[in-house]
Amino acid sequence: MKLTKLSVIIIGVALAIGAAAAAGPMFAPGCTIVEGTDAVTVSTADLSRGSAKFFCYRDPSGHLIRFVLARGDDGVVRTVFDACRQCYRYHKGFTVSDGFLICRLCGNRYKLNAVREGLASCQPVHLEGTEQDGKVQVRVAALEEGRQLF
Repeated sequence: MKLTKLSVIIIGVALAIGAAAAAGPMFAPGCTIVEGTDAVTVSTADLSRGSAKFFCYRDPSGHLIRFVLARGDDGVVRTVFDACRQCYRYHKGFTVSDGFLICRLCGNRYKLNAVREGLASCQPVHLEGTEQDGKVQVRVAALEEGRQLF
């Protein structure tokens, strides 16, 4: 069987697309596992302005619930689930780049100062967190309310 140049190109493109699709999860930000009974507490000491960190909590039934701590340029730490109101069904979550939280499905970008403001139907899902003395505390009950997002 003789392959033409066009066949080789088509096979190469198909392999590249397959490799990119398989590697997709590798480009998702990693998360730090946190634990707690009534609440989880996360230090914000190394969370600089214009940055975000991803965390995961495994509930008693085994579901992994992801959330993000984002410190805006204003120094305020905001807490959201790693899920968008519209795109959560695809379980892609967000990535962070240059002071923006970016939906990995639709590409909408949210300035870290404004992660609680949405664009159209895409909006980071708010998670109540309390910041005090260089730590953020999130109630386990609040995390478990977001289980359906994952």
